[in-house]
Amino acid sequence: MSKGGMAIGSHTHSHHVLSQLEPDRQYEELSESRAILKEQLGVAADVLAYPVGGRTSFTDQTQTLAREAGYRAAFSYYGGTNLPGKTSPYDVSRISISDQSWSRFRVQKAVCRFTGSYLP
Repeated sequence: MSKGGMAIGSHTHSHHVLSQLEPDRQYEELSESRAILKEQLGVAADVLAYPVGGRTSFTDQTQTLAREAGYRAAFSYYGGTNLPGKTSPYDVSRISISDQSWSRFRVQKAVCRFTGSYLP
C-alpha cells in the first residue's frame, strides 16, 4: 500500500475508546500501535484516527498523550469544518462521504471552502 502512494496511520493497538481508559493505558495503546507499525511495516506512523472518533471518544488529555507518543496529527469523526488557525492538529475533523454522489461531495467541499461551515 505504501508503495502505491497510500499513507499508513495508526488506529491504536486494540481499538478501545481512549477516553474510557486511564492515561497510562491510553499512552500504551498509542505507543504500542506505532511500535508495531514500525517493526512490521517499517512505517513511522505519525497520524492517528481515534477509535470511534466521536466527541466523547477522546479528551484534551488524550490529545496531549498523542503528541507525547509522537503523533503529529489525529483525526476525529464527528463532522465539522477545519478552519485555518482554529483547528487543533489533534482534533482534525473528518466527515463520511459514503452514500453520496461524487457531485454532492464536490459541492459540499466547495461550500466548506467558501463559507467555513459544513454542509450536511
